Amino acid sequence: MTQQPEPFCQGGPLGCSTFTSVRGSDATGDVAWLGTQPLRISSTHVNGAWTLLVKTPCNVLNVEVSVQEDVWATRSMAASAMGCRELEGSYEAWTVKLFEQPVQWNLDDGMLTLSNPHATIEFKES
Repeated sequence: MTQQPEPFCQGGPLGCSTFTSVRGSDATGDVAWLGTQPLRISSTHVNGAWTLLVKTPCNVLNVEVSVQEDVWATRSMAASAMGCRELEGSYEAWTVKLFEQPVQWNLDDGMLTLSNPHATIEFKES
């Protein structure tokens, strides 16, 4: 049996850091749950591609992205299969919608900002 190399994070868009959402907004206004039931995001390199690990209040999304300067374009997305309560399920669906289109990202002094027409989210390094 051939042993697969371990995924790694160095050199990726987020390095080996994890970021936790502190606030966000969408077309309806403030998205308060991003501060009270935050998203957590990190990145890893698996099978030659960058994958964002996005922990929602319910499941973990694995979002394979192509990184083009300040834009992440989703190549594929999969979620863990934990059953979600209705409210947490709606948070996960909202997060999936974010990654269904390219996301502009900016990392500055420990603060990560993600934005596209769906939403803008601010994260702090955790």
